[in-house]
Amino acid sequence: MNNLSFIEKLLDGAGVEFKTIDTVFDIFAGGDVPKESFSEIPTEEFKIPILSNGIGDRALYGWTDKAKIEKPSLTISARGTIGWTNFVDKPFFPIVRLLVLTPKNGLNLKYAYYFMKTIENSYRVPPAGIPQLTKPMLKDVRIPIPCPENLEKSLEIQTKIVGILDTFSTMIAELAIELSSRKKQYNYYRNQLLSFKDGDVEWNTLGNLAENLDSKRKPITSGLRDAGEIP
Repeated sequence: MNNLSFIEKLLDGAGVEFKTIDTVFDIFAGGDVPKESFSEIPTEEFKIPILSNGIGDRALYGWTDKAKIEKPSLTISARGTIGWTNFVDKPFFPIVRLLVLTPKNGLNLKYAYYFMKTIENSYRVPPAGIPQLTKPMLKDVRIPIPCPENLEKSLEIQTKIVGILDTFSTMIAELAIELSSRKKQYNYYRNQLLSFKDGDVEWNTLGNLAENLDSKRKPITSGLRDAGEIP
């Protein structure tokens, strides 16, 4: 089954409309750090994460006592790693250099997340001054909405797409873990096989075993080189 027929089967005759970001999201900009209610570690009082524009664990700036964003949302880095998109499903407090996209009705947030990840390196940021992404710069970004005239069917299609991509994401994560384990295993046995800690071997210097030829000893200028097949 080719890709086209797969997509056609998934859409089941429904059309797709590209809508601007502001029609499917409420967009917010991060604010200042709440210095009056801030903790570097989570406590019983301060347990709302403060998020910045960092990637992964580096996005966690600290903790506060009141969330600014209550609903599951997407965050987009506005400086530094411009465009980096993250999925946040718990209340949080965004600070400067971070844009927040909270979905309106008719949008599966995970579906939107997968799409926004495909464009996170393509934002056009003015080169003058400090490069940064702003709310107005998002106005021309468009997201594909399947079957927009039928909310129930649209969400059903979006959910199916999310299910497929979630499956692949899980597989990739499992393969990454497996690859990491194999690398550790390889390093362990390589070190065991080549350390000879308990073996009766002789250690020798490279100088006794090989001739060191310095390629810079006899330089050949480009004008003196003869054409040939020797690299």
